[in-house]
Amino acid sequence: MTLAEVAKLSEEEARATYERIRWPNGPVCPHCGNADGETITRFQGKAHRAGVYKCNACGEQLTATVGTIMEGSHLPIRLWLMAFARLCSSKKSLSALQLQRQLGIGSYRTAWHMAHRIRWAMKREPLSGLLAGTVEVDEKYVGGRPRPHTGNTRTGRGTKKAPVVALVERQGRVRAFPVKNVTANTLKGLIRDNVDHRSTIMLTISRPTRASAKSSRAGIS
Repeated sequence: MTLAEVAKLSEEEARATYERIRWPNGPVCPHCGNADGETITRFQGKAHRAGVYKCNACGEQLTATVGTIMEGSHLPIRLWLMAFARLCSSKKSLSALQLQRQLGIGSYRTAWHMAHRIRWAMKREPLSGLLAGTVEVDEKYVGGRPRPHTGNTRTGRGTKKAPVVALVERQGRVRAFPVKNVTANTLKGLIRDNVDHRSTIMLTISRPTRASAKSSRAGIS
């Protein structure tokens, strides 16, 4: 969702949206792992907080924020979703001060805390396990634009930019790693560690590496 779409939501709509994202197949108890919708009851009425459920399998109460970076936070879920949308859509770094101003957060410390938690969550692997199916492997060079007066006018594999290799599961997950060089040995190591050996590998690495990488594919598994 975009920032504009999230901004139009009420708090109740934001909570429902987050629950659909967190639980696409219905509520799951973070305490015992119970995913049977018939044994997880949502509390109704004004006497209960919004979004509270009870797992009848273990007897514990739960919400969609339990076990996430939002657990224990008193900030509205709508504000969290807006912060996620803003940080994830920013091409460059976004400071806590900018986040405070753009979202109207009263305290700089609160904005810093939110940004810190979100960045920490983005570093974690959301779905464990090896990539599977058809996995595409590609390279990209990240850094400033070459300038003639610096003497660095090289492009492609001759550039001084930092190489990054991305492994993309079609219609699925993405993993990217900065590497010292894009060689067959480097690619083989990344693929072994992150891709199921039964997967189909699609290499789009530049020509000098493609041949050696393809010829070494038999040694990946």
